[in-house]
Formats: sequence, C-alpha cells, structure tokens
Amino acid sequence: MLDLLNTVFKYKEKQSPDKLGLYPEAVHTNAMPERRYLWSARLLVIFTALSICLNIVLVSSIYIMLPQTSATPLLFEHDSVFSEFKLLEEQERPVAAIDLLTESFIEEFILRRHVITADYDELMMRWGRGSRLFWMSSRKVYQDFAANDIQNNINQFKMRGLVRMVEVEWVKPISRGFWMAQFITMDYYPGEKTPVVNIWRSYIRALMAPIPYENQSLREQNPFGFLVINYSTSYVGTPDDPQSYMNTAKDIRYAKYSY
Repeated sequence: MLDLLNTVFKYKEKQSPDKLGLYPEAVHTNAMPERRYLWSARLLVIFTALSICLNIVLVSSIYIMLPQTSATPLLFEHDSVFSEFKLLEEQERPVAAIDLLTESFIEEFILRRHVITADYDELMMRWGRGSRLFWMSSRKVYQDFAANDIQNNINQFKMRGLVRMVEVEWVKPISRGFWMAQFITMDYYPGEKTPVVNIWRSYIRALMAPIPYENQSLREQNPFGFLVINYSTSYVGTPDDPQSYMNTAKDIRYAKYSY
C-alpha cells in the first residue's frame, strides 16, 4: 500500500535508466509532456476528492438546518395529586389483568376497612379474625388495625353513634407493587343534618402471594391471594379547604418571602 502511494504521489521522478542509442547516448528529460500530464492528473484527483468532501459537508449542514416537515401535538393536563403538568393519557391503553385485579382489591380493602355501618354485629363480622379483610391483610397490618383503628371506631360508634360512608375517588400505581389511593369519608352523627366530610390518601404495598389456608372453605375468602403488606393513611383536608402538602408549602413560602 505504501509503495502504491509512493508511486502515485512521489514528488520527484526517478532517474530513467533507458539507453536510447548513439544519438542521444543517454536521455533523461524532466519536462516531457507526458510527465506534465501526470502531475496535472494527480492534482485533478486531489481537487476532486476535496470537492466531494466539501459537498458532503455542505449537504449535511443544509439537511440539519432544514425546517421540520411534520409536527405532533402534545396535550398536557394538570395532575392535582402531585401538582404537576403531565402528558394526557390515551383514552385506550393496554393494562395488565393483574393490575386491574389489584386495583379492584385495593378499593374493596379500603371500603371494608373504613366503612362504619349502623349494624354492630356486621362490623364485628367484617373486622374480625377469619374475615375477608383479615385474609387480605398481612399479620402486621391486621394487628396494627385491630390495636388502633378497630378500638377507636368502636368507641366512636358506641359513644357518638358514628356512621361512616366511604367513596374511593381513584387508585393509581406508583411503582411495581406500590399503590396510592384517595378516598372521601362522610361521617354522620345523630342530630347533625350534614355529614363531616374529609379527604384521605392511602399508600398501599400489595402483592399476590400463596396463602397457607387450613382448609378449602377459607380459600374462598381470598382465592387470588391478594395481600396488603404495608398500609398507611394521611389526611389531605376537606373539599372546601384541602390541606395538601403542596398547599401547605406554598402558604409557608408566601408567608416568609412575600413583601
């Protein structure tokens, strides 16, 4: 390869060893027409290669600077949950069947856990050991619920005649196995014309797991093995004055830095 380049692009022609006879006895001419044509051809090849490279650069630059020939509109909406703008979801999108089941079970779990009816026996049956709520909760979750929420709700039911209705607004997946739900509680007390309405937000970590039932009849309580392994609830506010963490942060910021 180097020999070929040296032959094509050599600067000075080699001395000719040709012997042309008695007259002239030795001939070597550097300015022959053929050799002038050879150098002209070499320069033309170099100029053509540089021209092609320059044209490629110019065409690439023009292509990059060409205006966009098509546009796709993007629709955004305000997400009140996280106080941010996000892309509008499609009306139809594929959803895994396991996610639909989990969403349905989470809504049922919230209703069974927070609804308080006027029937005391029904409450004890729905919250008791061996109930569907019991088999949908891990042992730690149910023990915390029995030690705190059940006792408090029973006291309010007996002392104040509390009846609580619950409406689940939405259930959304946050990550794999972690869900967020928002629901409204409407507390009715004897003698009060309007209920006390509050908004709550629940954080649920749930999964589908094999549950070691003692017999087949218990399996009917939770045939899919839906299990809540972590459950927490936070207060959001009221429909008229929601006290979400974003609104609280805004109020604090305006109070400190407004002039």
